[in-house]
Amino acid sequence: MNRLNAFFIPIRHNLVALGIFLTGWYVTALFFDSCTVPSPVDIIGEFGGYCDRKFLNNLGITFLRITSGFLVAIVLGTLIGLSAHILKISRHVETLMLIIQVLPGTILGIIFLLIFGVGNMAPFMLIITLTTPLLAIHTSSSLMKQHGRLEKLIRSFSGGWKEIVRDLYLPSLVPTIRSNLTTGMVFSVKIALIGEFIASDNGIGYLLNVSKIYFDMTAVFFYLFVVVFVVVVYQICVHTVFGLLFKKYLYPD
Repeated sequence: MNRLNAFFIPIRHNLVALGIFLTGWYVTALFFDSCTVPSPVDIIGEFGGYCDRKFLNNLGITFLRITSGFLVAIVLGTLIGLSAHILKISRHVETLMLIIQVLPGTILGIIFLLIFGVGNMAPFMLIITLTTPLLAIHTSSSLMKQHGRLEKLIRSFSGGWKEIVRDLYLPSLVPTIRSNLTTGMVFSVKIALIGEFIASDNGIGYLLNVSKIYFDMTAVFFYLFVVVFVVVVYQICVHTVFGLLFKKYLYPD
């Protein structure tokens, strides 16, 4: 029964959040013309018309860019945060990461466009550059809690840094990794759309740019709806996996 609850609770929470979002969208649409803010009912009604082969191809391209960039960012961010804590330079690294993260995405997108040209590399590098600092700061901050007694205990059994990292820090990182997988992915999606908007000739960001030019707001909101729906499904998957497999690590006390 507990495992069954762990499976359904994340689904329920995320679906409720999606319902609240759609309700707020629907109410907002009542105060605007459909050419400005179309209702989610209208968007769902036009789903078949917009969800064609061209859209699915562009969705796949965006998904590939987001996935590849995010995987690199989460590995780098976790390693940077973990290394900064072990080397006791967390404050310095945090300041450096903040400097990088504060750089405007639109300006970086233009710079990467000039360096790499139109294609995959500009959105890919934009995701890595702006997502990695967020994950590194989050990881480093979560490790600032003192584990002095536990470290001494591990060392008393002839344990070294390898054992301390494996038996102390990695388990304590599980809640942080879960948070990084969700917030980092959402951040990566937003950045990927900006990168495609600026420096690509395909992908969902590119389609948003084209639709914006022609003021096709139904298409714009359809693409946004699909992005929101995919993110919610991803959130459900992450929370379910961690709730089933890593539940004992999610309560550090």
